[in-house]
Amino acid sequence: MNETAVLAGKELDAAIDYARAALAALLRAAVGGEGSPLIAEARNLLSSLLDHRIDLAAQRLGRPDAATVAAVRADRDEAIAVSGALLYWMPPDDAAWPEVALTLGRLSYDRYRDPWPSAQPPDPDDLDAACDLLLRAARDQDVDERMTLYLVLALRDRRRLLACPSDTRALTIWGERLLSLGLEPRPGFA
Repeated sequence: MNETAVLAGKELDAAIDYARAALAALLRAAVGGEGSPLIAEARNLLSSLLDHRIDLAAQRLGRPDAATVAAVRADRDEAIAVSGALLYWMPPDDAAWPEVALTLGRLSYDRYRDPWPSAQPPDPDDLDAACDLLLRAARDQDVDERMTLYLVLALRDRRRLLACPSDTRALTIWGERLLSLGLEPRPGFA
């Protein structure tokens, strides 16, 4: 969402509070059911704003402090819940489905690989969700370098947990694509 790029600080916090309130009001009224276009748009807006705030906070986290890390984790969990609900009610042929799936897959992988102190143990369900959503969404569109890297790293991690021939093939294909983009995998990629 391009509008979020100009929001930061208190303005971004206020926009998130407003989006939460709007979504809550729409859900209470249940106008058109939970799958209504208004509720979908409210979920999309809230998810986009939270994702933007997560990105801004992550950029500032040189040496993570407990309060900031807790806030980022809370935003990430909320963004996963909101994006998951949006995806659940969205028809698979909706033009926005791949973008929402990519966002949800990326957020799920971030939660799985949480690098900050006092992280919960990695949940394989987050890794499965990340791999499955990223693979499915990437099939239908041209993904950028960032999403290709996420997909390769998620597949690599899942292969370490459970060797599956289809994941190995997908890792090979997406790894080659990543290399063709000129990006180098992190040390210990294999």
